[in-house]
Order: sequence, then C-alpha cells, then structure tokens
Amino acid sequence: MGNRASDELKVALKGLNEYEVPMLLSLVNILAIDKNGKGIIYNALLESFLIHARILIEFLYRDKPYKDTITANQYFKSDRTWENIRPPKSKLLEETENNAHKYLAHLTYTRLKEKKLWPYIKIAKDIETALNVFQENLHDEFTKE
Repeated sequence: MGNRASDELKVALKGLNEYEVPMLLSLVNILAIDKNGKGIIYNALLESFLIHARILIEFLYRDKPYKDTITANQYFKSDRTWENIRPPKSKLLEETENNAHKYLAHLTYTRLKEKKLWPYIKIAKDIETALNVFQENLHDEFTKE
C-alpha cells in the first residue's frame, strides 16, 4: 500500500468520501439548476467546483505526486495496479486540470483573452466514473469499518 500506514490511508479515504466527493457532486447539482449562471455567487460556486474537481483529478491520475499528496495509487499493493485498472484520463479531465491552472489558480493572459465554458456536469461524470472504479477495486481493508 505505498509508503503510507493503513490507518493514515483510512483517514484520508474518509476525508475523500465524506468531503471531497460530496462537495463536488453537491456543487454540480447546484450549478445545474442555474444554467445561465452569472454573478458573484455563481462564480464562487463554479470556482469551488473546479477546485474540488482538480483535487479529485489529481487524486485519481497523479502518477508522480508531491511527498504530501494523497493519491489513489497509495491504496493498492503496487503503484502499477491502479494505473492498470483506472479508466484512461479523458481529454476533458486533462483540459479541466490544465485550464484550472490558467483560469482559477493563476492570473493569466489566457484568462483575460477568453471566457472559458466549463461543462461541469460532464466533468463530474468523468470523475465519478474513475472514482467508482477506484471504490470497486479497493482492498477489503479499506471498505469495512
């Protein structure tokens, strides 16, 4: 299970399941209600969604994480196991991760030139697909209380 202790991984998984995933799914549902979103509250909700999307994309697909980053790889006996069973990273998730840097995390000229449309429902579905594969393949040690 990577270099992390089982107890530490269980706590991290609890945070993922009780905060990150519910935040992403709740935010996408709220955003979907207001399809013509404008204004500060809509922007704040969209930015929050993108932060959680970026966190989950990194969790699912970062193969060379920073020392303190929690990744799906850490829950499998071999780092290669998760890489072999996870769905391929969709072009949309790749673009979302890259564009979140340009449009959300940094003040860039790209951001000033064009308004980005974020297909948040599709982004959430792509993330959810990979999360389902992750959950379905977790060792019993992490699925039982």
